Amino acid sequence: MNRVGGRLEKVIEGTKNVVKWKRALKSKTPFIIFQFLVVNPNEHQIEDVKVLAKQIGVDDVWFKTAQIYDYQNDPNQLIPTIDKYSRYKITNDGSHAFKGTLANHCWRLWHDPVITWDGLVAPCCFDKDAQHKLGDLKTRSFKEIWKNGEYREFRAKILHGRKNIDICSNCSEGISVWEN
Repeated sequence: MNRVGGRLEKVIEGTKNVVKWKRALKSKTPFIIFQFLVVNPNEHQIEDVKVLAKQIGVDDVWFKTAQIYDYQNDPNQLIPTIDKYSRYKITNDGSHAFKGTLANHCWRLWHDPVITWDGLVAPCCFDKDAQHKLGDLKTRSFKEIWKNGEYREFRAKILHGRKNIDICSNCSEGISVWEN
């Protein structure tokens, strides 16, 4: 399964080129890693990815569990059937529940801000569309944004109840997202 608009052939061609030059230069770097986001439609390709990686000569393959926004219902049937590649477990009623625990803290809000391509500051990488915009670098400095009321308010919300914030209720913080 490719990313929308992605071309696997280009990735493979580029990777082969990097491996070729790495070998020609007898270099240990760069360390080349294939990352594979495991979802139901592609979980049958896990062994194929390992074989491909070995054929090309990459250093390692990492399998990542997927964040599913509507995981309770999984309308697009993306949750893998292989438990170790899923962030979710099946409940007694057949729906899905998040495997992790939602402690009311998050290191990301103090260490891991995200700046979008157009200068918006978001709390973390789980806010993929900057829906919780905490500032705009076109109008204020990062230091001003980092210490502003919006940031402090968002941090306070986390400490009071992470499960009540959409991007935080399904966050992978505290669970393993990479599997071998």
